[in-house]
Amino acid sequence: MPASLAWACVAPVALLTANPQVQPGGTVHIIGRETAPGAAIEIHLDSVTGPILLTVTGQVGGMTAKWEADVTIPANTPYGKHYLYGVQNYRNMNSVVPKAVIYVGTVPDPEPVPEVRATSMDVGSGPSGASLVLLGFGAAAAGLLIVGLWTLIAGSGGGAKPTAERVKA
Repeated sequence: MPASLAWACVAPVALLTANPQVQPGGTVHIIGRETAPGAAIEIHLDSVTGPILLTVTGQVGGMTAKWEADVTIPANTPYGKHYLYGVQNYRNMNSVVPKAVIYVGTVPDPEPVPEVRATSMDVGSGPSGASLVLLGFGAAAAGLLIVGLWTLIAGSGGGAKPTAERVKA
């Protein structure tokens, strides 16, 4: 395998925070994954060219590598939502620059969730399976009773005689 393919897969692709809420001047714990070995990682505030808050060095690298650090947020950082970017200048491998969201001050209330519309209607539980079986047996018994009575009436000799015979008698 050419050397260029060996290092093409390593660039910082994940940057997480242990807790995204921090006060101005406080620290936030970050966790990075999948970085190139030994190449410095700069943690920038709000853009890839924003102020450098920390430079992480000496981390192991590779597809399963993990590193952790504490980043101090400047005391003059305004309240609100901000981003931390992990930039690693290693063989121009910044096509993927991971970022993590932080909230300076307080975490905002979650946005209201829109009402979910039903995709189907529940019209009640309906009859149970046993009830349906009993109804089926009842309908079959009623049908057999009607057929049996009809057969009994039609087949009995004591019933009404055909109309033609009555006229002759």
